[in-house]
Parts: sequence; C-alpha cells; structure tokens
Amino acid sequence: MQLGSTVTLAYTGTLEDGTVFGFATKEEPMKFQTGMDMAIDGFENAVLEMNEAGEKKTFVVDEYEAYGEYLESHTAKIPIEQIPVDNIAVGKRIWLSSSEDGAPMPATVLEIEGSVALFDLNHPLAGKNLTFEVELLEVEEAPEDFVSAVEKAKHMKEQAKLLGGDSGEDFR
Repeated sequence: MQLGSTVTLAYTGTLEDGTVFGFATKEEPMKFQTGMDMAIDGFENAVLEMNEAGEKKTFVVDEYEAYGEYLESHTAKIPIEQIPVDNIAVGKRIWLSSSEDGAPMPATVLEIEGSVALFDLNHPLAGKNLTFEVELLEVEEAPEDFVSAVEKAKHMKEQAKLLGGDSGEDFR
C-alpha cells in the first residue's frame, strides 16, 4: 500500500485493561485516505504496512503516536458564567472554544469550586497505549497526483517564506 491510498476497514480499539474505546464494523466501516492526517499517526503507519483486503493485524500504538502524554498542567479554570452549557457537573465532558483560534475542543470538568470550574483539557486517551485489531476490507490506490497533508504544509511554509510572510509557525 502507498501513501494516498484510501482504506476501508473494521477495527476494535482497546485499552491495556481490555476496555473498548472505539470500533468500526464491516457493516459500518471506517474509511479514510492515508496521508491526510485523518487518523492518529501510529494507527495510520500500521495500516500502511498492510497490503490487501482480508488481511488482519493486531498492533499497539504507544501514547506518543496516539494522543500524546497526559499533562497534569493541561487544565483551565473558567468562571461558570462563561461556560455555554447548563448543568455542568464533575466528570461531564463539554465543548469549549479555544482562546487561540476559536476551534472547539472537548474538556472534562474536574471540579467546581464556588463560581469557577476546573477543566481537564487532555484528550481522554492521552497517556494511554492503544491496542487495535484491524481487518482491511478494501484498498483503493492513491491518485497519481497525490500530495500528502505534510507535503502541503511544507509547501505552504516555503511559500510564506518566499512571500515574506513567515511567522515562524509550523503548519503541522
């Protein structure tokens, strides 16, 4: 298989204790084009090593190729009146807007103290090694002119430098 191939697959994802965190069935499969940042790195890399429909594989993706390490400091205190959800409670997951770009991100309420809520901003699977059992159902070859998301980002950065607009930020 090559980068840019579109894959259709069934999978079951489990944690080290056997808890299932995600799945796709043959009847409702997962489908994505490789190289477009549509799956976590470790998952995509392992799928790229598979070759043909019907192939099955079990693999572990460590936390660094999944959702990263769990950061104790990745929290935010927010006044309750600024939270756009009624009935917040400890343990509840809600969507907050990032102050950087306004993009929504999930957060878990860790505690409520007076009129302020403390949120955990880590991904729920951060810090965890993930085991996947995958069955490749279909592989569509990559388009002849395929350009990966990483290549596009690199090109955009090079263009920004040429045009004098490089802010030093990495697009990836």
